Amino acid sequence: MTVDFEECVKDSPRFRANINEVETEVVEIEAKLDKLVKLCSGMIEAGKAYVSANKLFVNGIRDLSQQCKKDEMISECLEKCSESLQEIVNYHMILFDQAQRSVKQQLHNFVKEDVRKFKETKKHFDRVREDMEIAQVKNAQAPRNKPHEVEEATGTLSITRKCFRHLALDYVLQINVLQAKKKFEILDAMLSFMHAQYSLFQQGYNLLDEIDPYMKKLAAELDQLVIESAMEKREMEHKHATIQQRVSILVL
Repeated sequence: MTVDFEECVKDSPRFRANINEVETEVVEIEAKLDKLVKLCSGMIEAGKAYVSANKLFVNGIRDLSQQCKKDEMISECLEKCSESLQEIVNYHMILFDQAQRSVKQQLHNFVKEDVRKFKETKKHFDRVREDMEIAQVKNAQAPRNKPHEVEEATGTLSITRKCFRHLALDYVLQINVLQAKKKFEILDAMLSFMHAQYSLFQQGYNLLDEIDPYMKKLAAELDQLVIESAMEKREMEHKHATIQQRVSILVL
């Protein structure tokens, strides 16, 4: 919402209503942005814990790979998986870094700098408006049979009204700039974060797509391994039964 400069100069009821509406909106948006920044901080901290846990998991896979060095199939699988998972961890770190810069820091700066400046100007504006209203009352109450007091009250009203108009114009300019900047900062922050999300999943997809042929080959080998293991188990069971029978005969 923008405030009209002409209405500002006239100090019209419409101007005052618009000012009240904007001021209420700024207070509400400040609270919402503060809340979002805190939620983002919590998300980033949880993300860092997630990354740390994933790093430990990847290190565990690498340790297991070293232990299974003699089995090339296991060792190769664990190495490839640990490398891919480490890359995915790196992608997550980039995402949380972007959240830190685009959402948390960018919106925090907007609240602490732009909104705070607006609130300070509002205090000054309210004081000058109050001074003008007092001057209006004194001017209206000045006894008409005392020209000197009337002249003094009129002069004071003229000065405070002029001061109010100048400050009101500056205040309206700041309001309109703040409204435009609020729109940019919020949209830019969310767009940057969503681009980071897109990059995370796109890079993750590309990475896993590269390793997909190996995973399919491994899956086929595992299927064959299951069949061979079942056959080997039957053979061993048959040998076991044969030897068991032979031993039983010898005992008799």
